[in-house]
Amino acid sequence: MKKYIDSIKKYVSKLNKYWVAIIFFIAITFVFGNYTIFHRIKYNNEISSLREEIKEYRDQNKANSDQIEALHNDNEVLEKYAREELLMVKPNEEVFIINE
Repeated sequence: MKKYIDSIKKYVSKLNKYWVAIIFFIAITFVFGNYTIFHRIKYNNEISSLREEIKEYRDQNKANSDQIEALHNDNEVLEKYAREELLMVKPNEEVFIINE
């Protein structure tokens, strides 16, 4: 019986040494170096913010494309844009700008 307990203790002590070594190398890999867990989290946050920015630019691009299409196809929209944004007037017309 004592031999059996001694062999179990010997096996467990070796197993613990291996586990300590494995955990130590994994910890070094994740904490030190160029591809640490901290860098990974930082890069994931940066990627998600860039994806949101891309979505905003695509939405803005779609709105601008729709506005350009409307300006090319409809003279009333073109005239409204010219009067409101560019402050253009017809001859003998007066414009009053009211700031709120």
